[in-house]
Amino acid sequence: MTQDIQSLMSQYKVIYSQYLHSLFISQLVLYIMLTIPIILFLIIYLNRGKLSTFYYRLWYRLNKNGFISSSKRNHDELFNGIVIGMILLVLIFSFGVYVLNTTAKEGFSEMLLLNVEGSIGNYPTHVLVGQNSSVYVLVENHEGKPELYEIKAILINNVTNSTVEENFAIIKNNGQWKVPVSFIVNNPGEYKLKIMLYYYSMGTNSFIYSNIFTQLLVNAT
Repeated sequence: MTQDIQSLMSQYKVIYSQYLHSLFISQLVLYIMLTIPIILFLIIYLNRGKLSTFYYRLWYRLNKNGFISSSKRNHDELFNGIVIGMILLVLIFSFGVYVLNTTAKEGFSEMLLLNVEGSIGNYPTHVLVGQNSSVYVLVENHEGKPELYEIKAILINNVTNSTVEENFAIIKNNGQWKVPVSFIVNNPGEYKLKIMLYYYSMGTNSFIYSNIFTQLLVNAT
């Protein structure tokens, strides 16, 4: 690999390390948020006697001039109802946070072929021999993390198979990469411009084919 690609790989490793750090911080905040309601519930449960006494005193102070018809048993039922309601809220909150953050989110990458105006269709399917032709490729990253991509364009016919373009870029999550791809056909005939998408793997320290490709059939005269 060239020095520029090695530099890009080193840059990606730094960006990916920063991503992992931010992911750890967000998960830590989540666990703290999930733990706080549980701690509050334990405090309420373990001190329910003191809280019950405080509740009765407050209730009687607010209602000492009014007509009191409820018994202590009714007060107990009301206080227990409040505690049970708080427990349910804590459980619902904890379950909701757990589900939202443990549900598997399947990431994906997407690649589209565009014409020189940046839209779909009207591709250069009929070209002159020796003429420089161009298309654009749009890559979208929805993997949930930054990616280092490689685009490789190969011009194929029954005789030859040659690489005409290789491009590399680091794309953040939900980011886009629009790159021009140029090619020249030197002999008349039927050709296929195949454009393949690779991603860099930290585990293997190499680029791996994503099984995502697009292609253009070209007739050169």
